[in-house]
Amino acid sequence: MRRTVFFAVALFILAAVGGCAPSESLSEQETVSVAEQQPDATATPTPPVENLAVLGTGDAFERSGDAQLAIDGDIETIWNSQQLAPQWFSITFDAFYLVSKIELVVTQLPAGPTTHEIWLGSGSDRRVLQERLIDVETEDGQILEIEIEPARRANEVLIVTLDSPSWVGWREVKVYGLQSAGLLEPAGEGDAGEEAAVGENIAAIGSAFASAGEELAHLAVDGDADSIWTAQLPAPQWYSVSFDEQYDVDKVELVIAQPAAGPTTHEVWLGDGSSTRTLYRRFEGVHTEDGEALEVPIVPARSVSEVQILTLDSPGPVAWREVRVFGSATAGTGGAAAAAPFVLRKVVDGLALPVHVTHAGDGSGRLFVVEQEGRIRIVRDGEVVETPFLDISERVRCCGERGLLNVAFPPGYDAKQYFYVSYTDRPGDTVISRFRTTDDPDRADAESEEAVLLISQPDQVHNGGRIVFGPVDGYLYVGSGDGGHPTLKDVENRAQDPGTLLGKILRIDVELETRPYGVPADNPFAQSDGHRPEIWALGLRNPWGFAFDGETGDLYIPDAGHIKHEEVNFQPAESGGGENYGWNIKEGSRCFESLPCSAQGLISPVVEYDHVYSCAIVGGAVYRGSDYPTLQGIFFYGDFCSGRVWGLKRAEADSGGSIHDGWQSTPPVNAKVPVSSVGEDGAGNLYVTGYADGALYLITAR
Repeated sequence: MRRTVFFAVALFILAAVGGCAPSESLSEQETVSVAEQQPDATATPTPPVENLAVLGTGDAFERSGDAQLAIDGDIETIWNSQQLAPQWFSITFDAFYLVSKIELVVTQLPAGPTTHEIWLGSGSDRRVLQERLIDVETEDGQILEIEIEPARRANEVLIVTLDSPSWVGWREVKVYGLQSAGLLEPAGEGDAGEEAAVGENIAAIGSAFASAGEELAHLAVDGDADSIWTAQLPAPQWYSVSFDEQYDVDKVELVIAQPAAGPTTHEVWLGDGSSTRTLYRRFEGVHTEDGEALEVPIVPARSVSEVQILTLDSPGPVAWREVRVFGSATAGTGGAAAAAPFVLRKVVDGLALPVHVTHAGDGSGRLFVVEQEGRIRIVRDGEVVETPFLDISERVRCCGERGLLNVAFPPGYDAKQYFYVSYTDRPGDTVISRFRTTDDPDRADAESEEAVLLISQPDQVHNGGRIVFGPVDGYLYVGSGDGGHPTLKDVENRAQDPGTLLGKILRIDVELETRPYGVPADNPFAQSDGHRPEIWALGLRNPWGFAFDGETGDLYIPDAGHIKHEEVNFQPAESGGGENYGWNIKEGSRCFESLPCSAQGLISPVVEYDHVYSCAIVGGAVYRGSDYPTLQGIFFYGDFCSGRVWGLKRAEADSGGSIHDGWQSTPPVNAKVPVSSVGEDGAGNLYVTGYADGALYLITAR
């Protein structure tokens, strides 16, 4: 189930048609070196003594049972995903090795441009991007060679194929190196194994990457302010320093390279070693000039594996004289990220494809679980009630990203005895309907349906489906995806089109006598020509699982990405709406596909994570229970494919500052099954729905 159940595809469809199967014949091999040497490396490379891949364990996103065929030493045996990109293939080892070279023997028909990322893992679910191969012309039998100088300590090699003209596969993946003798290998000057003293600039022992001009990226971490990295392109652009180990960082310093003085906008993002990257500090419209230094104190010091600088606005081409990162190796963890402050405990099973869990706010202690095929089940005292609360399966089109997706109980439900659901009808459109409860509080009247809103869907993906009542205003908020497309790219740009409800969050009043609904007068576009007045926020791809903090009124909006980044956006309670969260101009914090893009007026997310083993973000709820004070105020979200669940919170020191500052994501817990949602009960306790195993998991403090 972990790879074939595709509610994932729910938010991230991998096309299963349109590609050609790779050839089984081997053409003459051609070796193409695509590695870029680290100009500042002085250590002698470790000689490629042997192919270590045969000592590892192969795994893959699709057809994992055949993964060993790509590391068996025989180029005639092939791992083939039988799927188009994106796909990943990994080799994990039981021990650490100093890896000095990787060879990828291509299986591909037809020939054409491919894009791959090579990641090295060093334990505790932490990986560093080693090499990016963009639009490399490849053909069957060709060898891609990646030199790693200096050699790096790793226990995993991960290849993520982002684009290919054929089904993704490998004839052979070869990993060359020597077994690591210790936790930190001694190496030459500048090697990542060298520990830095507190307060020392450790940027030089990291790996530099950039959105453009990557071959010069090392010039901004070489300790020489006269050597400059430049993208030679206008904003937005990003620059990143990644580390092989965790470091306790207490300050980041940015030395400006800017020919014309003027206002600039920059964001500082911190990677935490568990795939997520959080927004720590934003400089908004700061007047800067060449040679000036921007200081970013990290208070308290934070254990990080990456520092990313995103420049959103600048009077000239984006560049840095120097990016300095001050800190020391994280002590006592062997470079691993810290443990998550929470665990998951299974409390009930026996559910079928659960996609949402919530409560009615009536003090009954009941949990209501939405099953995608068209039923709502009640869980009482740890048991699933045999008779469904509501069964409309004959009206619901399931599954994939369609089905019965959400239920929302209005304020005062105990007296009103009606509620709202979101589902996909038989023709494939999204319906928001009102149903009434019978005299039996555990049974709803399926024949009482009153349709409130119909959203026509152009495709079977990105249909949204989340509905929730605002805790402050009592209005119904509706999440609507961009409607999808065979390429999943929203080529019609519906998310940015103010004349359609697709790719938006809507805000409507369903509790007035006005039928089918009213539009609140203070909606941001209620009086704007050319805009649908229902729109509350726009620029969203598929906002599955957004949630309010019931105590503060703040809104958290997870949004599914395309093939690179998943994100969570944040809207403070005092917002008047109208925010544009960027899709399909941006994916996560970065431009989508084209460079540069215009980030003017777009809101950055506060956390994002890359598609390595992950594929589709799901949410979401804020913990406001009384049992676990350490979890207070944390927003919990997860990833469908990997089964990982994270917590997100702003640092206490920054909680009174800008909404852009101080965010931090906890290390994850792995549910080990696809997870489809996070929801809460009436006491503020949180639950994760296991989509494949039909279970509910309670989030508890460690």
